[in-house]
Amino acid sequence: MKLTQGDIWFTRFSSPTGCEQGFDRPSLIVSNDRFNQSRLGLILAVPLTTRERGYLTHVRIGRDGTGLAKTSWAMIEQIRAISPDRLDFFVGTAPEEVVAEAVTVLQRMI
Repeated sequence: MKLTQGDIWFTRFSSPTGCEQGFDRPSLIVSNDRFNQSRLGLILAVPLTTRERGYLTHVRIGRDGTGLAKTSWAMIEQIRAISPDRLDFFVGTAPEEVVAEAVTVLQRMI
């Protein structure tokens, strides 16, 4: 399976602990294509939510052209390294400017 930065996949995150996001929900792949295709067998994914909370670490993803049913927010602070086996089905692709903003927010966090 070819996984690309900016892809949106419906993902099985499993049960959350504490303030983690979990359960089955769309996610945005933020790792670059070289990492995604490496022998590590992992990707970096950010869970999405449909609740706007005004957090500086949330990046808005409109539904137009993305395959999402509703406008969503990528919760960058919830980034996870996951196996591609957790991905259920392809939803769509986020616009390049959204992916760039998500990566910028992540860089500011670290």
